Amino acid sequence: MKNDQRELLKDPLVDLYYPSKQKREQCRAENAKKRDLPKDMEQNLELAQLAGQISSYYSNRTLELLTEFCCDKEVIEYRLDVLEDFMRVPKLAATVKKTVDIMLENDRKNIYRLSAPDSFSMLAEALQAYEAYVDCMELLHSFYEESRDKLHSAGVIGMFGYFEEQRRDPHYAQLKQETAELRAMIKNRVRSVTVAINLDETLVPVSAGILELSDEPYILKPSLLDRIIYHGANFQSSKIVKSVRNKYTGLNTDGEPNLNAADKALFDELSALTDGFVQKLADVLEEYQKITLKDMYSISYQLDFYLGAIDMINLCTSCGMKMSRPVISEDKTVIKGLFDPIYFREARTHNMRSKEQKPVVLNDITFGEGEDFYLLTGANNGGKTTFVRAVGICFAMAQAGLYVPAESCLLRPADYIYTHFPKEEQTGINASRFTTEIKQFRTISDTITERSLLFMNESIQSTTPTECVDIAYEMVKIFTTIGVRGIFATHLPELAAKVEELNGSGIRSKVGSLIVLTDEATGERKYKVVKGQPSRTSYARSILNEFGISYEEIIKRQRKAK
Repeated sequence: MKNDQRELLKDPLVDLYYPSKQKREQCRAENAKKRDLPKDMEQNLELAQLAGQISSYYSNRTLELLTEFCCDKEVIEYRLDVLEDFMRVPKLAATVKKTVDIMLENDRKNIYRLSAPDSFSMLAEALQAYEAYVDCMELLHSFYEESRDKLHSAGVIGMFGYFEEQRRDPHYAQLKQETAELRAMIKNRVRSVTVAINLDETLVPVSAGILELSDEPYILKPSLLDRIIYHGANFQSSKIVKSVRNKYTGLNTDGEPNLNAADKALFDELSALTDGFVQKLADVLEEYQKITLKDMYSISYQLDFYLGAIDMINLCTSCGMKMSRPVISEDKTVIKGLFDPIYFREARTHNMRSKEQKPVVLNDITFGEGEDFYLLTGANNGGKTTFVRAVGICFAMAQAGLYVPAESCLLRPADYIYTHFPKEEQTGINASRFTTEIKQFRTISDTITERSLLFMNESIQSTTPTECVDIAYEMVKIFTTIGVRGIFATHLPELAAKVEELNGSGIRSKVGSLIVLTDEATGERKYKVVKGQPSRTSYARSILNEFGISYEEIIKRQRKAK
C-alpha cells in the first residue's frame, strides 16, 4: 500500500484510534461536515511534512488524523494511553511490529504465490511461511502472558484480545496441527524409489514396478544400460511433486506417446506417492484462508503512527527538547516551552553541518486567561511565522492523541484551524491580491465558530497603509465578536496600538499584544515572543545591512570596481 493512496477505511476489528465503534462513527460524521472547509492550513502549518516525519510510509493516514481536529476528550485520552503503553514497554512495540510485519510479508508474497507448488523446494518455502505465521501467533501469546500486568491502555489490551481470539479459533488449531504434520511428511518423505523394469529381446521396456521405497537418496552409478535407456537422466526431487508423469507423457516427433503402457503405470504409481504432499498442502492452505489477515493491515498503519511519534519524542529528548502529554481542558489553553518541530528538524540538520548554530527558542502562549486573540508584531525574520506554526501544530498533535512539542500543555481543543497566509502567486490574472484576500475572509467568516482557531500571517497588506489598518481592524473585530481564538502576525503596529479600542467594542474574544524581542542596539533577533507593546520599526534596516545593501556600501563597491 503506497503512502499516497487515500482509500476509505473499513472498520477494523483492532482499533488503536477509537475506543468504540460509536466514537469512530461520531468522529467520521464530524469530519464529513468539514469536507468543504478550507484546507490551506495543511500547507501553511506544514502538516503534510509533519505527517511525513511521524510516518513516512503511511503519511497520508497520519495527515488524516492531524487534520481531524477531534474534540472528544475520551478519544484523545484513549490514543494517548496507547502511546504511553508503547513508550513504557519498549519490547511491546518491537514484538508486535516484528510479528505483524512477518505475517503481512508472508501474506503479500509467499503463501498465496506458493499455493500450488511444483517442487519440494517450493513446497518447503510455503511451509516456512505457514510456520512463521504460527510462530508469530505463539510469540504474541507468550509476550502477552508475560507482560499483561504492564499494559494499561484499553487499545493495546484490546489488540491482544484480538490475537488471543485468533489463536483460540478452531481454524488456527487445525492449521497448526496440519502444518506440523506436513513438516513431518517432508522430513520423512520418500527420497528414492527402486524399480524393476522388464525388457524384451530388443531392450524395449515391457513392464515395470516399484520394488522398494527409501528415505535415503539412491547414489546413481551410471552404466551402459543407464545411458541407453535413460540417457543419463537423474530424477531430481524438484521434479517429483508436479505430477511426475507430465514430463514423460508428451508426444514424440511422430505424434506418438513417449511411454508405453508399462511406463505409464510406473509413473502413475510414483505420482500417487507424492500426491499426498500436495493434498496436505491444500488442506493447510484451506485452513489458512479461513483466518482473516485484513486486520493485520490496520494494525500495521496504526502501529506506524505510534512508533513514529515515539521516534520523534526520542529524537527531541536526545537534543534536550521536551515533549509532553497534553491535558485536555474545557475552558483554557496554557502552553509552556513550546517549539516548532518542523523548524527543530531543519535547525538540527543545519547545526550538524555548520559552525554557525541556529537556536531553537522556547515560547509560551495562553488562550482564555485574559486574552484569546493576539496581534503579533516584531522584526522581519524574527520568528513570527515559526511561532504561529508551532501553536497550530501543537493543537493538531494534541487533538490527534500525540505528545506535543512543549514542556507542558493544558489545551482546550479547536473544532477546526483556519489559516490566512497570503501568497502573491495565488492570485489570478484578473484578480488583485486584495480581492483574493477578501474572498478568502468571506469563506472563513461564513463557517468559523467560537471554538475555532484562526491564524493570520501578514494579511491585509495590499492596499494603502491607512486602508490596511482600517480593514484589518474590521477583520479582527468581526472574528473577536464571533469569539474566535487566534493570532494575527502583522507589520501594522498601528493596528496593535488599537488593542484597547478593540476591547472596548463589545467583542467576545479579548485582544492582546505580543511582540518578538529584538536587540534595539544591534537589531539581533531573539526569537522570543512576549506580551508587550509594538515597536514602530520592523528592523528591516538590519537585514539590508546583513546583505551589504546600503547607500554607502553600494557606492564604495562601485568606486572600487572602477
